[in-house]
Amino acid sequence: MIYLQTQAEKAFEQSGPFTHLHTTPLEKDILYYNETEKALALNYIAISLSRCACSLLALALMSNHFHFILAGARDQVALFWEEFSNRMDIYYRSHGRPGLMKHIHANLTPITSLKQLRDEIAYVIRNAFVARTDIHVFADPWSSGYLYFNPMLIREGVPASALKGRKLRDFTCSRQIEAIDGTIYVKDGRAQMWSFVDYPFVESLYDNARQFINSVLKNVEAQVEVSSRIGEKPFLSDEELFPLMYKLCRDAFKANSPKDMDLQSRKKLAITLKNNYFASNKQLARLTQLPLKDIDTLFPLSRQADK
Repeated sequence: MIYLQTQAEKAFEQSGPFTHLHTTPLEKDILYYNETEKALALNYIAISLSRCACSLLALALMSNHFHFILAGARDQVALFWEEFSNRMDIYYRSHGRPGLMKHIHANLTPITSLKQLRDEIAYVIRNAFVARTDIHVFADPWSSGYLYFNPMLIREGVPASALKGRKLRDFTCSRQIEAIDGTIYVKDGRAQMWSFVDYPFVESLYDNARQFINSVLKNVEAQVEVSSRIGEKPFLSDEELFPLMYKLCRDAFKANSPKDMDLQSRKKLAITLKNNYFASNKQLARLTQLPLKDIDTLFPLSRQADK
């Protein structure tokens, strides 16, 4: 039997290696006090990429940590982080927050299969969406989800190499004049993500837009796997947890729903949902139809997190 390699498989094998660079969250501060600081982070990402031999496939700027999916040798990925974190450190030192970047440590998770690459990209794109209810997963200006398979993507701006004087100083937030790569495009002082994220390559990893969207929105089990792999807790909505719960009811308890189960079985169901998917106490009460006081008795340490 002859196996025909798909376009996505070819793209994966002929590129890379791939890495998920994710950082430890700040515990007592946030990275950006306003959108100007977020825009500066984007500018520094673009500049740092131009100084190393790796490409950026996906990113998410979170309030207290970073996510990047990168293609390139491990030493080049490390060089990107060194360039970027040094620039951020200089900015923070000059704006009254010295040492902030010392509390942020980069972790490099290697990506070894096409499935894992798709799953990790989806995880990064979803990160802000699952953390905040006001975020549109495909329209967040601080993550790359809006770039892919977007027929209305607007590619505007001027080459960063054309910036002079005050505009250049504002772009880098520095008085030190440096040459900026002309492949970076700038609009309103902000590096345009379409010019430094390799979204066409990401599109080549999927057969079509539907497959990409389903990977981001519907492959919940994969999101749990990624979060476990990189040491983060998954954030799943009730809507995402419901089908997982019903599957558990059928497979583990031979029941159609919690209402068909006795009290002890429902408590075991709650424990499984907590252990496997980190559901909150209030979620568990809604899902299993157990009184919240019973759930709080099972998980007293989680009770404060719900308040």
